[in-house]
Amino acid sequence: MDFETEEQQLEAIKKWWKENSNMIIGGIAVGVSAIFGWQYYQDKTIVHTNNASVLYEQVVGNVENLAIVNEQMARVNTLQAEYADTPYAALGGLLLAKQQMASSEFVKAQQQLEWVAANARQDEVKSLAKVRLARLLSNTQQVDRALAILNEPFSASFNAIVFELKGDVLILKGEMAQAKSAYQQAMAASQTPSRWLQYKIDDIGMTDQPATTDNSEPSA
Repeated sequence: MDFETEEQQLEAIKKWWKENSNMIIGGIAVGVSAIFGWQYYQDKTIVHTNNASVLYEQVVGNVENLAIVNEQMARVNTLQAEYADTPYAALGGLLLAKQQMASSEFVKAQQQLEWVAANARQDEVKSLAKVRLARLLSNTQQVDRALAILNEPFSASFNAIVFELKGDVLILKGEMAQAKSAYQQAMAASQTPSRWLQYKIDDIGMTDQPATTDNSEPSA
């Protein structure tokens, strides 16, 4: 299923983990039960995951409080150092990066997004981090690096978002024909193309000029 916004992607990721976490834990346990014993492993894993969940909920509960960014950073650092095997470390990094951007701490936000993009276990979370990282890079004049990230593999459900953002970055580079091509690919990949995307295509114009078409799609 394709999603039109990053927020829809993130909500789907959270819902999937909530519905499947027990099954995943159980599947892992099958492989190690002969060595450690199922009951011991189950208890240890549940405690480990619950501890990560508690830390993550503390981050979520204070995500709008810009006065405690350093405190939030300490929680997320703990998640990433001790609970990187859970999805909460990456999700906490996404929330902290959002908070840091709101505080204009762009370098720290970039570092968080880079960590999530490199360490997230779920492809969708990794893709979401790369989209946000590319947007941050383009907004801080790191246009070539932003474009390089957008040319990396992404989950297929991000195609429309990635192509549209690629068009935005190409506009900044002055590559109008390639930008129009990217917007058109975003339109084709979108289940419900937005009015604003069509406006972007119309604003470029150049309907009679040849465009260099990148027919490759971000790979899953």
